[in-house]
Amino acid sequence: MYSARGLRWRAASGRERALYAAAVAAVAAAYYGSAKLGLSLAFESGSVTAVWPPTGIALAAVLLLGYRIWPAVALGAFLANSWTGVPAYAVLGITVGNTLEALVGAFLLLRVARFRPSLERVRDVLALVALAAGLSTTISATLGVTSLFLADEIDADQFGSVWRTWWLGDLGGDLVVAPALLVAATHWPFRRAPGRPLEAAALVAVLVSTSLLVFSTDAPLTFLLFPPLIWATLRFWQPGAAATSVIVAGAAVPFSEADIGPFAGQPPDERLLLAQMFVGIAGITALVLAAVITERKQVEDTVEYIADQLQESLLPSSLPEIPGIEAEVEFRPAGERHRVGGDFYDLFPGDDRSWAVLVGDVCGKGAPAAAVTGLARYTLRAGAVGETRPSRMLELLNEAILRQRAPHEFCSVAFARLELNGAAGVRATLANGGHPLPLVLRSDGTVESVGSYGTLLGVVPDPVLRDETVELRAGDALVLYTDGLTDAYAPERIVTTEDLAATLEECRGRPAAEIARRMTESLLDDGERQPRDDIALLVLRVPAVAIEPERQVVVRLPGRVEAVRMGREAVEELEPELHPAVFANVRLLVSELVSNSVRHGRVPANASLELRAALFSDRLRVEVDDYGPGFEPTAPAPSRTEASGWGLYLVDQLSDRWGVARTDKTSVWFEIDRE
Repeated sequence: MYSARGLRWRAASGRERALYAAAVAAVAAAYYGSAKLGLSLAFESGSVTAVWPPTGIALAAVLLLGYRIWPAVALGAFLANSWTGVPAYAVLGITVGNTLEALVGAFLLLRVARFRPSLERVRDVLALVALAAGLSTTISATLGVTSLFLADEIDADQFGSVWRTWWLGDLGGDLVVAPALLVAATHWPFRRAPGRPLEAAALVAVLVSTSLLVFSTDAPLTFLLFPPLIWATLRFWQPGAAATSVIVAGAAVPFSEADIGPFAGQPPDERLLLAQMFVGIAGITALVLAAVITERKQVEDTVEYIADQLQESLLPSSLPEIPGIEAEVEFRPAGERHRVGGDFYDLFPGDDRSWAVLVGDVCGKGAPAAAVTGLARYTLRAGAVGETRPSRMLELLNEAILRQRAPHEFCSVAFARLELNGAAGVRATLANGGHPLPLVLRSDGTVESVGSYGTLLGVVPDPVLRDETVELRAGDALVLYTDGLTDAYAPERIVTTEDLAATLEECRGRPAAEIARRMTESLLDDGERQPRDDIALLVLRVPAVAIEPERQVVVRLPGRVEAVRMGREAVEELEPELHPAVFANVRLLVSELVSNSVRHGRVPANASLELRAALFSDRLRVEVDDYGPGFEPTAPAPSRTEASGWGLYLVDQLSDRWGVARTDKTSVWFEIDRE
């Protein structure tokens, strides 16, 4: 009896044997077919040709499928040479030479050169030329020509010329056919290079027409082929270089065999050798260029990865949660690649009731700036352990930078110590070392700057640094930023402090996340242009004190048109508390918000909208939640000739304030003062 394990092993072995047999048959057939093509171009001897593609097929097969594929090479070589009319022992000698050529070539490449079939390194291309095309082909040429000599197929005085023709024919196969097969197998599906299918089609058309022109005329126009070869290499890398070599060979060989083209007028073998050597050298040149491009791309990718990792290590992975404070950051590195170290920020706890927050900007980019950034972050973190005065911590950083004795390394820092006082709010003590002054957005919409500029850190031994204190009450926000926000498009446009204040005033009553997003979107051209410098923006807001409403209505509405009527009916219970004119506006605005949510809110079939109306002593607040993606709270005046587009315009005109908040849902809200 057979065990289940034994049956599985036998079944697996059967499949492997079938696959191996299929691979041997396929390689042998390819070898035989290409050999017959090459032998059809033989002139000096029926067994020696200047064009021998099977060499490339055999080498690629061994490199890709392993040494065990050697029977396919031997079988293909034996069948191809058995019909040439030479004695059997000569056929065996040629077969041994062709088989050893492939095995030795693969061994030299894999064991000596640590070869990679993708040909993405210059060393791999050079190894293919020297070890396989140049060295291993001498085995086949020597054994094959010796076999012909012993069989009296060639004379002694022909030995040298026949050996040269044999060797150069095999060399051409390794230089043209082998790279094409190796690249086709290792680069599929050819999506890494920047070139695209439409461009590839245009390139093929140009290359085919140029090849036909060059090799159909006796004029020396071979130089015309190099622009499309370079184009193919630059845009399609290894696949482009290998494919163009095959295309050029497809025109060069038949025209030269017919004694047409720039190599005409030579003996048959000579002109085929010249054509094949031209194609081989041009192809290897293209492969070397492609390898240089991919090696550089790999270096750039490595540098970019290191830069990203270094940048991440210099910034907090996420903002910590501070009890009683909303925190949000917007950090945007400049558009140039591999620039590390510019702006930085940090937020970390001091003692039980205090937190430290800082935003800084290091002069320069790259490794030196990254070193200063790391020094700044960790010096300030260490200083915060035993020091409570921000000015003293900046002095410690100034001393640390000066101790490095590196010229032109300095930075600006805005540092704040936040003391959490519960219901009393937050006390922020700030010191500024040559940095743009922080701004405070008060709950009533006024904006004020805090502190004095102070001295850049790392410039002089005794910087001027002062501590200043500001009280943050419910609804107030502290905003720290780098000059990349104001100088993003300098010198064409510079954002002034007045511009910042005006933008902040529009953010009154909004959460920290909305303030940060609103400021960057308003000041940075909606991302249409890359800023010239890094940008760091940190917003800290004390949430408004929660006040219980006098009356509240909460109702869920279906995502259908009848929700508009149901929403109006739901707020009617607030009518006695409001002035008739105010209530009329409320009914109209509720209709508009619910109607917008039904149309654009993407409410799932099994879900609903939510309408909330809260009546406070000083105002009425209405919110409608839906599942839409959210939008910018702007309300341009619609055309008077259009029937649609009036909803948000009416909300903007009839409410005292309104906005859009995005969490897991989108909430559109408006407020109307009762006074």
